[in-house]
Amino acid sequence: MVTMALRSFEAPAPRPMLAELPPSPELLGEIRRYHVSQYMPRAVLAAVVEWLRSRGGRPDGIVGRVRLAGADPHLICFGPAVNRRFLWCLLRAHALAPYRVETDDQELRVYVYDPNHPKDRGRYVLFRRDGSGQIREFEYEGFGTRRGWGVSLFPLSAIGDTARSCPRAIP
Repeated sequence: MVTMALRSFEAPAPRPMLAELPPSPELLGEIRRYHVSQYMPRAVLAAVVEWLRSRGGRPDGIVGRVRLAGADPHLICFGPAVNRRFLWCLLRAHALAPYRVETDDQELRVYVYDPNHPKDRGRYVLFRRDGSGQIREFEYEGFGTRRGWGVSLFPLSAIGDTARSCPRAIP
């Protein structure tokens, strides 16, 4: 869903928020198509590669690499870390679209669009630094390092060309 919202936002003509649209058969069909596309081989491979780049979902592996906008923005994905809750977290993964970063000596806040809370603009992922200045943990609602979750990036381009059918499905 976050992918569909981000593609809609990047469209050349302004469109209403997805959360405000009625659940028409066309819109529901587009949502299903976007949802299925994340399980295609190209998307799965990109997710695995990015998870490995983040060294198994470690939060220090993504800070400084996240692209907020441009030709190929990232999504932030919560999924498994290398621990005993790997499969549990894998089955409950979640994705967000980052749009702003704020930082200070102790923490880094990445403000995000969450498709589960489409009208809330105050949501952010908090990354905390340790005494040496390294990012060691993250927290967002029920997701976090202390709860066994990992975090990685996902390039929007890995979903493929989904923009071609948006105009007919989203007014």
